[in-house]
Amino acid sequence: MRCLWVAVALLSLAGPAVAQPTLDPTGVYIDENGEEVFGPGYMPRSSERDGLPLYIARPNAGLAIPTDLLLFSQDAFKPSGDLLSLPVEPLQRQIPVDLPLLRSVRALYGSQPASLQPLNGVGPSPVAAGMPPMKVHFVFVGQGAGAIVELPCGLAVIDVGGGRDGVDGPGLFAEYLLKFLEEHPQYDNRINALYLSHAHDDHILGTKKLMELFDPSQIDGFVDNGQEGDLGGLRMQAEFHEWAESIPYAKIEFEDQSTASGATNSAVDPFECATISAFWGATPKAILGTQDAFNNPNNHSVLVRIDYGQASFLFLGDLMDKGIEALLGEYEENPGVLDADVLLVSHHGARGDTSDPLLKAVSPEIAVISMGRDDGTGSRSAKAHGHPNVETLAILQEEPSVVADLRPDAPVYWGSSGADQPFEDVVVERAVYGTGWEGTIVITATADGTYEIEKLGF
Repeated sequence: MRCLWVAVALLSLAGPAVAQPTLDPTGVYIDENGEEVFGPGYMPRSSERDGLPLYIARPNAGLAIPTDLLLFSQDAFKPSGDLLSLPVEPLQRQIPVDLPLLRSVRALYGSQPASLQPLNGVGPSPVAAGMPPMKVHFVFVGQGAGAIVELPCGLAVIDVGGGRDGVDGPGLFAEYLLKFLEEHPQYDNRINALYLSHAHDDHILGTKKLMELFDPSQIDGFVDNGQEGDLGGLRMQAEFHEWAESIPYAKIEFEDQSTASGATNSAVDPFECATISAFWGATPKAILGTQDAFNNPNNHSVLVRIDYGQASFLFLGDLMDKGIEALLGEYEENPGVLDADVLLVSHHGARGDTSDPLLKAVSPEIAVISMGRDDGTGSRSAKAHGHPNVETLAILQEEPSVVADLRPDAPVYWGSSGADQPFEDVVVERAVYGTGWEGTIVITATADGTYEIEKLGF
């Protein structure tokens, strides 16, 4: 019944599209940027598989969550009639006063919080003294995204490459991952957590390689937005769901979330040495009351936050301008939860999808853009998309909100003023790095929140 509800809620997204999408030969709707969008006959359905219950996350930023509430499912904090699903004592007096809730959930109570306390004394995620640093490998995969998170206590993968711009993105990512596992036998050829942000092929095309090269028993858990379909990226995600049937699963759907602190469970966060939180995901229009913006799978991206001691990373997937506006609105009680040191810039640096309000909430020290090279070819290339946009690069570097750190060399790279426009020279003074400029980028983070950047090239 719930799957049907999500499908019905999304059917209204097929109204007049801003970009007037067209059908490609496979029956998938394509917007003017060559991206799949929802439309009649190409609508997402929620996977029939139930994910593990979602619990309240407790990242190292934002408002404090009372400890005795952390063991309850997020569903317990949604009012049902006049009653909550929580035990009467001792938790009743804490709801909704002491809990930061999503705006749409808070509205169900018809009240404002009486008191919300800043995060004090909770401390960073549990990292023992002397623990080695962690690393995040932002792998060059052409016009797409894929990252490997190297923790002392395990291995995570966030997206698995795409790239249909003359570059074999899935092949590049698979080659890098296999070489990494060979050089790091302590991980026993295992992926402890796999996160797929959304069902666009520039982020999940590599699942085909993953299914060829790995057995499901080598993956301890996976996370995505639960969307499936019969065509395009939705079909790819459905095929991966079928292959991964035996793997513990977390389905991140906005309707299953209630708190403005993110969601977690054993699939989202299997690690003892870090804290992983997930946000957003599949977002029915009926909840947010928006119009055409959510006909793009980008705005259904699963966001991933990683805390390692005092170090923090935030992955935004391909969340677009209206999705980011909605995100900031829903988290208005607790925008600090998005505060992170390293930001994977949303949507490959597309125009309009990075804003001053977002940068104010995140306040990044370092930003990374995952995108193709300037010599990529075809309708899926960085040039065809206009990535990264010169306006986005300016926003990242100019007041009132900026990427805080500076680059020591202030190199001149390239950016675009629009789709299929000639690239322009851009001086990059702030700590903004691009896989299309510099190849694979590895950021080493210590538990006390210091960072080193290594550029490995192509």
